Amino acid sequence: MQSAAGECFGLVVAAGRGTRFGGLKQFALLGGRPLLSWSLNAFEQSKSVVGVVVVTNRPKIPFVHTLVQRSGFGKVLAIAPGGRTRSASVRNGLASLPAHGLVAVHDAARPFVNAQMLDQGLAKCIRRGAVTYGYPLSDAVKRVFRGRITETVARRGLYAVQTPQFFRLELLRRAHANSRGTDAPDDCALVESLGYRPLVIPGPLTNFKITSRADLALARRLL
Repeated sequence: MQSAAGECFGLVVAAGRGTRFGGLKQFALLGGRPLLSWSLNAFEQSKSVVGVVVVTNRPKIPFVHTLVQRSGFGKVLAIAPGGRTRSASVRNGLASLPAHGLVAVHDAARPFVNAQMLDQGLAKCIRRGAVTYGYPLSDAVKRVFRGRITETVARRGLYAVQTPQFFRLELLRRAHANSRGTDAPDDCALVESLGYRPLVIPGPLTNFKITSRADLALARRLL
């Protein structure tokens, strides 16, 4: 899609070490396909996205090349090596994208993203510059230290934030440059440090992040 802000791109982060999962979860099988494949399929089906960069573990780059070719993911522009942190991996991916336009940054560990979510987020990003999916917390929230509750946190106004997250490319690059190489929980946090307030749009609960083996088992049941 070509908009007043420029063309729309995707950046799929698949470079995690999977410490809590016990392996590289982005390549775990769901429905006979690696988790990464599900995310790439959503970008491939998007009417807005014209190109995608995948960031992955350096030893896995040949595997991802083969996956892209065999699956016919024609929008993949480049496969970049991951960095020591998530933020570093995103910066490596940004190096393969144009100076201007929009980008949807997505974690490969969230396989239930779909093309409609991408198109909606990019459309809103044209006006807002920074957008993310998220949902309000419904459970009681406690602060815990050494296994004991130390505080009950009022959940009013608290959201669980997801990916994909959407940005003007020049804004996201400026946010990463401003961070001076430090890591952040997500890209919205870096943009917030510049004084921006990203728009939150409702995200489906099915767009959860696979962190543990139990999460993968749940994803298989949902599928």
